[in-house]
Amino acid sequence: MNERPHDLVICISDFHSPYGSEDAVKFLDAIKSKYWKKAKNPIVVNTGDELDYHSISFHGADPALMSPSDELESAIKKLSPLYEIFPKMLLCESNHGSLVYRKQKFHGLPRSVFKSYREILGAPRGWKWADDWTLKIGREDYCYFHHSKSAEVLKTSQSMGMSCVSGHLHEKFSLSYWANPNNLYFAMQIGCLIDNESLAFAYNKVNLKRPIIGTGIIVDGSPLLIPMKKNHRGQWIGKLPY
Repeated sequence: MNERPHDLVICISDFHSPYGSEDAVKFLDAIKSKYWKKAKNPIVVNTGDELDYHSISFHGADPALMSPSDELESAIKKLSPLYEIFPKMLLCESNHGSLVYRKQKFHGLPRSVFKSYREILGAPRGWKWADDWTLKIGREDYCYFHHSKSAEVLKTSQSMGMSCVSGHLHEKFSLSYWANPNNLYFAMQIGCLIDNESLAFAYNKVNLKRPIIGTGIIVDGSPLLIPMKKNHRGQWIGKLPY
């Protein structure tokens, strides 16, 4: 772990394309425009669920939504603007993102007959997938990025003995700190970028909690949550809170 520290990490989670927020791309582009040029070694980490794959879910699909082929085509179209904005991105394995391969395994097919993540999405060569990522964010500081290893990101951070960023839990948007004799650490849960009005998320209607739309960044080793503030019509107001 002798790599150069990343002085900016833009953290993305749970876009669930094609059922992501209509304003998500503009929101992420605004974050890049504000913070990227100031950084010497920036990077983007996506904690997973970049696609929804509702139509091939193990839980059954809503017949009012798209077929598998139409959903994938629409998902790529909605995701593709990010290829230009972020030609390099580190992505984490996730429950929705991996549905194609989970179905492949369920039906007893070898992984070798399937395309890679990047090939399926037609993504740039700079997009790379792994179970999780550990990056240097300071002179002696590291951060662990994953889709979800626990319902409490703080516990994951403490188990790993380093700072941690997690996705998966749409309604959680939090930042906690803890310390030991060696250092100060953070645990950040970064919400999601979904369109909660989509039928793909009809299950949310039976919960009191609602998804929190936003993301997180790490600047010079310090974390910051950035919510997407909306107007009364449910549209992003077009500016960042800070």
